[in-house]
Amino acid sequence: MKRIAYILVLSLMIPVAGRAEAGPWPEGHILLRQVRAALPREPLRIDAELRTQNPRGEIIRVLNARIYFNWGAATPSAEYHIHDRFGRRRERLRISWPPGETPVYEYAKGEPLQEAPVPDLYGTIEGTEISWADLTLSFLWWPDAETVGTDRRRGRFCYVVTAPAPDDTPGAYSEVRLWIDPETALLLQADAFDADGQLARRLQVRSLRRIDEVWMIQDLDVHRFPSRNRTTLRVHDLTAR
Repeated sequence: MKRIAYILVLSLMIPVAGRAEAGPWPEGHILLRQVRAALPREPLRIDAELRTQNPRGEIIRVLNARIYFNWGAATPSAEYHIHDRFGRRRERLRISWPPGETPVYEYAKGEPLQEAPVPDLYGTIEGTEISWADLTLSFLWWPDAETVGTDRRRGRFCYVVTAPAPDDTPGAYSEVRLWIDPETALLLQADAFDADGQLARRLQVRSLRRIDEVWMIQDLDVHRFPSRNRTTLRVHDLTAR
């Protein structure tokens, strides 16, 4: 079977499934499980750029990111390296998901990197509009997701799923609303809401690029509200490790 993939920082590789517009809505936790199950089993390295612009299109901040994934390991893990535009190290976050346990985080910063306390995972990274919680897509593991409707994004049929933040996951988000394409298990948009129910951040696929039989997200826009600035994550390269 051909594989369709997209990269949302996590470089999700997704097998093609049948149409799912008709019939009863699948439960939200099942849809999230399908997205998680589609994560690539092989170790990967992703090189990307984070570019922040103001509403006038002026560039405020440019960073580079190198991301390593090993979802097929007995203990799945990911590692995120943030560099400035000249290649100097700024931050590194390691995260692992021991089966049946809460995630484990390790953090370092500076040049050279020095171990440091784990920062606020919902705070912005180095003057961008994106947070560590956004990069890690931690909401895909929230347990009480519910399908609340259907919609279309980028011309694709989607189920709309809401996932409330677990009680043991304190942070800036009270709930995340997800638009999931059931045909590909593709996450096309995620809206995060604060404790007052106000929209706090939006992750939205802007463009895709096909390489051989693989679809990659070329650009992912991240908006933080009420700021009108925008950070675009652009994937430059994907390499099997």
